[in-house]
Amino acid sequence: MNKDCFLKLLSAFELSHAKISKILLTLGDDFNFDSFIFNSQIENILGDEYSAIAKKFNQQYLDAYLNRLQEKGIGLVTIADENYPQKLKNLDDAPYYLYYIGNLSLLSLPCVAIVGTRKPTAYGAAITERFTGEIAKSGGVIISGLAYGVDSIAHRKALAVGGKTVAVLAGGFDKVYPAEHTSLFKEICQKGLVLTEHRPDISAFKYNFPQRNRIVAGLSDALLITEAGAKSGTIITKDFALDYGVPIYAVPGNLTSAQSECTNNLIASMQGICAIDAKQIIDELGLQQKQKSIERLSTNENLIVQCLSNGEKSMDEIEEITKINIAKLNSLLTSLEIKSIIKRMPGGIYSLG
Repeated sequence: MNKDCFLKLLSAFELSHAKISKILLTLGDDFNFDSFIFNSQIENILGDEYSAIAKKFNQQYLDAYLNRLQEKGIGLVTIADENYPQKLKNLDDAPYYLYYIGNLSLLSLPCVAIVGTRKPTAYGAAITERFTGEIAKSGGVIISGLAYGVDSIAHRKALAVGGKTVAVLAGGFDKVYPAEHTSLFKEICQKGLVLTEHRPDISAFKYNFPQRNRIVAGLSDALLITEAGAKSGTIITKDFALDYGVPIYAVPGNLTSAQSECTNNLIASMQGICAIDAKQIIDELGLQQKQKSIERLSTNENLIVQCLSNGEKSMDEIEEITKINIAKLNSLLTSLEIKSIIKRMPGGIYSLG
């Protein structure tokens, strides 16, 4: 058994990040059933969970589990897989696996996390819509946590302008939280990407949210806080972004508004860049330049970009979908690579760049 399969099997048991780290350290590169099951150190790590897990730790259980995920349209990628998001891979606390529905290749594009209070003022809601709309129309992928308030406003606005958005959940896909956002969840699954490090049947417990926030920060090329109070959970995302070296932007607000204390304090302490318009972020990430490059593409080049906007594909799959002659297609793919519009991944797979 290789590391990828081993981690997929571990994912079925919803173990903590700390326990998985200890298991991997104990096993080294010895990923097989016997070294896991007949190991007193593993038994000590798992404690009361060991007996139940050991009974199911076999290839048949893994196959059945993966089949159940496939039937639900759920993908599972581990840190040992070449398709695992590169932005997370080098983080000390990177998730060992991610469940996802939608287009995983969106994470290779410039991503902006937009987060904030769950109870925005009219000003906060309007500002969130304005920044989100401009960034999404410029080609930036909007990341947030599907929560009430700023999160859901950002997701909806990105979709409304025809942009792409990624939702990171604190629980599993079978128990969307909040339940009122189930229709939004389904739309993002179809048009963007939803991911989580939790098994489908896991509820969004309180202690899962900070862990969710680390993924939001880790996947982002920039973090934008539009409105948040001094005790907002947004501060957790901000702290992760600081640790990861992700640039933080904060929208200034009314000095008398409690809902703007977090953003105003970030600006005053110089932890956050004062964001008075979306152009700052768009320019910093080079979004406008990339968007203009896409607008100047030929008809066939646009066909390829449109094809890959629905996910990674091999050359054969691109040929089948676009109906472009293979010789011409090869030349077009090379041209798009040079322009940094797409990129070639291991195994001859192409994705948006």
